[in-house]
Amino acid sequence: MNLWACGQLSTSPETQTWYRAIQPQFWTTALQTSQTTTFPTRFNEGANAHPQFEILYLAEDHQLALFEAQALLGSPLTPGSIVPQPRKAWVILNVQVVLQAVTDLTQVTSQNIVGTTAQELTGDWRGYTLRSPSTSISQPTGTAPTQALGAQLHAVPGLEGFLTLSAKIPYGRVLAVFPDKLRSGSTVEFVNTASRDTHLIAGADPL
Repeated sequence: MNLWACGQLSTSPETQTWYRAIQPQFWTTALQTSQTTTFPTRFNEGANAHPQFEILYLAEDHQLALFEAQALLGSPLTPGSIVPQPRKAWVILNVQVVLQAVTDLTQVTSQNIVGTTAQELTGDWRGYTLRSPSTSISQPTGTAPTQALGAQLHAVPGLEGFLTLSAKIPYGRVLAVFPDKLRSGSTVEFVNTASRDTHLIAGADPL
């Protein structure tokens, strides 16, 4: 990848409803992202990132949200193969997003700028921490390319998040938000209509 080119990516506003699947016991922390500084994800190395940062993943529709959370198993490309996760209950959050500067990595032109592809963006990242001298395949290890990309995008001044391809459904989109990068006036909000509780991530006013 040409990580140095991340600053050349164009941005645009993102203002629509996105979705997140969570387990019911996490209602009170519906938009919490502090765990992402510890546990690695596709675009964040977690505790090994330097510096550490938080990231929130949202899906473009209900079905994709369930697949991203592994609440649905199987493949939507194979008729009859989808089954629900049998031991857990899930709820889907409607998350209202108002962001001012998001880059779109689903566009081939953007992928070309940073020297990546749809295959690389959706490929294996877990293996980079699972391979070791004791496994039959010992390399590569360390930081996955997508994690390096996520860290570099987080470092781009003013960039609040990015759109990317889902690794679960090849024609689906995922929105990754950097909560600490939100500008004044930018918000990510979920309103629990049953309890009237509001969960809000809001950009801070400049000092």
